[in-house]
Amino acid sequence: MSQEEINDLRERICLGLQQAEERMLREKALHNSTVVTMNGGQIKEYSARYLLRKLKSNN
Repeated sequence: MSQEEINDLRERICLGLQQAEERMLREKALHNSTVVTMNGGQIKEYSARYLLRKLKSNN
């Protein structure tokens, strides 16, 4: 694989992960669910709606 192919594959994987994360957050937000994540070495629980708003504001 050339470096260009590797970079293209990496970009497609990152885009797919971003899309999957957004779909998961939208589904959880519909059901007013929370998401558990690690932030700064501590386990945190956030509202999916909050994380979805935060994701949208960063784009």
